[in-house]
This record gives sequence, structure tokens and C-alpha cells, in this order.
Amino acid sequence: MGETANQIAWEIAQKRTELSDNLIELKQRGKATVDWRWQVEKRPGTMLAVAFGGGMILSALFSALRGPAKVYEEPSSGSAGEHNSPTSRASAQSPGKLASATRKNLDALGGALLGIVATRASSILDGIVPGFQKEFERAKNSQGQI
Repeated sequence: MGETANQIAWEIAQKRTELSDNLIELKQRGKATVDWRWQVEKRPGTMLAVAFGGGMILSALFSALRGPAKVYEEPSSGSAGEHNSPTSRASAQSPGKLASATRKNLDALGGALLGIVATRASSILDGIVPGFQKEFERAKNSQGQI
């Protein structure tokens, strides 16, 4: 307890200055994080994946709102020769199977892209907020155990 009031006041002022500097740095990092131009400049591949994944998600959301799309045109009541071509016979035989396989492939692609985006986003956030990656993994593991 050999400290004087002046020493304590000086230490408090020093801590305030350090906290102020840390807040200014945090504010600058936060602005850089949400500045899409800076992100594109520093991480073009990641931002391209985010844009593509976001487009896939928006496309899936809007297509779900519109209802199922027609993948194949209905056969016209034209000449009988149209129905004998190999492509029209293949599409007439299994349009549901092809649409289902296409949907599964698109869902798998979207899931893979979303996984990549989540991994990249968590590593970016870990650079901004130290310890984020560890907490993210802990939360992910706790959800898997439910």
C-alpha cells in the first residue's frame, strides 16, 4: 500500500488511454469488416465464394416461394414425328427422376458452398475477435450432441 494517490490516478489515466486506443482500433476493425470493398480487395476468393453462395441461397429461397418450376415443356399436339426423337422420349420417360437428381446435386453444391463460406467467415472473425474459432467449434460440437 505504498502507492500514493498521484500514482493511482496516473495508473487510472494510463489504463483509460489504453482502453481508448483499444476501442478506436476495434472500431476501425469493425468498419473494415463491414466494408465490402476492403474485403474484396483483401480476400477476393472468399468474397467470390460468399457472393456465389449467397446467390444460391437467394435463388433457392425465391424458387421455393414461387413453387416448383417446370423443367420440361409439355409435348405439343403437333406432328407425331416429334415424339419419336431420342431426346423427347428420354424426357418423357423420366422427367421426375432427372429433376430430382438435379435438385439433389444443387442441394449438395449449395451445402458445400455454405460450408466453405462458414469456415472462411469463422476464420475471418477469429482474426478480428480472438478466440472466436474456439467458441464456434464448441458451439458447433454442443449442437451435434443434442
